[in-house]
Amino acid sequence: MSAGRLGFAIGLVLLTLMTAPVYYLMQLWPGQKTDHDATIFNIPEGASLTRVANELASVGLIDSPLLFRLYAQLSGSDRRLLAGIYEVPRQQSALELLTLFSSGRVQQHAIRLPEGANLRMLMALLAEQEVLEHRATGWRQLQWELDLDLPFVEGAFFPDTYFVPEGASDLSVLQRAHDALLAQLQSAWNSRGSNLAIETPAQALVLASIIEKESDAPQDRRQISQVFHLRLKKNMKLQTDPTVIYALGENFDGDIRRRDLSVDSPFNTYRYKGLPPTPIALPSRASIDAAVNPADGDYLYFVARGDGTSQFSRTLEEHNAAVRRYQLSKEGI
Repeated sequence: MSAGRLGFAIGLVLLTLMTAPVYYLMQLWPGQKTDHDATIFNIPEGASLTRVANELASVGLIDSPLLFRLYAQLSGSDRRLLAGIYEVPRQQSALELLTLFSSGRVQQHAIRLPEGANLRMLMALLAEQEVLEHRATGWRQLQWELDLDLPFVEGAFFPDTYFVPEGASDLSVLQRAHDALLAQLQSAWNSRGSNLAIETPAQALVLASIIEKESDAPQDRRQISQVFHLRLKKNMKLQTDPTVIYALGENFDGDIRRRDLSVDSPFNTYRYKGLPPTPIALPSRASIDAAVNPADGDYLYFVARGDGTSQFSRTLEEHNAAVRRYQLSKEGI
């Protein structure tokens, strides 16, 4: 063999020896599945690629931290890793892991803000959530800590389930809930009925909160709204028990007594005419819709039947008869 051919052959061998590992690293190894069960993996904020690779190997998600680091660096995946807690399916390859960790699809935690909760209950619920970072300094400061677009804090959040990553702040949850509330309220207001007794979306929210607390029966909410709208038009007191309960606050023991109806509070609709100054709870979309789209009718009274529905009456005489039938008889009076 001539010297030229020998040199070419040696060069070819050396090139093959050099490119084979690169081909294996970039084409073959990344797609090889690792035998592991589904698990949870956390990438802390600011974690280095070396730390991530070592921890992946320690829990059996990859077989070589070195190859993982080299592939991530050569492919540019190391610059796309996002911190968070990830749900890793079983038998993932390095390529699938890097794709997951650059997707931002972090494990989400469900935070439920229930319909009918008031602000005191809401703040207590958030305080119990261990996955949240607690940054709120109290409900009195929320107007300044959040970008609220309503003149009150109570009732300014939409009841729903919000999915958040671990470490999200309680303020971020409340801000999302407030933004959702504004969207729901504006949508309902844009499709409101005519000849209402309220003039602003804020008043609609106050009325919706009362409707939310008055009935668990969706089919009754628009009729309850009709009663309240008619009472407001006639300049009558709303005389609704949930506002008294709200006025009593922590002093409410589960029963409303006659003396409670005279408590001196702007929320006491037995004592003061018109709407309360703020909502009394988080209203659902159904209650918001009912507030701005009352049913037809001329009812002025209603009473709970005891099965979640309400009995509606046009006159005080009819109402008193309904109270005796559905309320006093059950109390043995």
